[in-house]
Amino acid sequence: MRKILFNSFNSLGLIMAMGLCLFGCKPESEGELGEPFDKVKGMTGIWELNRFTQQDLNSPVKETRDLSSFYIDGVATPLQLTFNEDRTYAVAIELGKNYFGEGGTWGFDDEVYPTYLELYSATDTLIYNLGGMVREFDQSLYIEYRRDCGGTATNIYTFEFNRLN
Repeated sequence: MRKILFNSFNSLGLIMAMGLCLFGCKPESEGELGEPFDKVKGMTGIWELNRFTQQDLNSPVKETRDLSSFYIDGVATPLQLTFNEDRTYAVAIELGKNYFGEGGTWGFDDEVYPTYLELYSATDTLIYNLGGMVREFDQSLYIEYRRDCGGTATNIYTFEFNRLN
């Protein structure tokens, strides 16, 4: 019985050693990634709301509801955010609730690896999750507003913008 167990362990060890030899070495990556893109230039421009959705985190059915009609009716100009290179921003809104304030200055939580967009006004600081960092040539911007109650997230509002310029 010991001989069978010993042979089984030897076989298993041999298979593992062969696997390490075959898959342990991989070719080195070559090339340059290039310079990181400028995050401020990526945000700079006029962004118009294309879609507005809500996800209720307390619902047993984790569905996302399209509530774009609160902002987009086909007649009025949809919500627009203008981010300037000097780090000022402006809001133009005709329909819907204004979650972005009246305008002010903007920034990131981390200039190199931003996760949050921060909007500063004379009376408030608003912080939003970025759905991804935009580059100068990207045409879409995703901003998430997470509502919470007592420190527990209850809803996620996602604003999807298209670049106008």
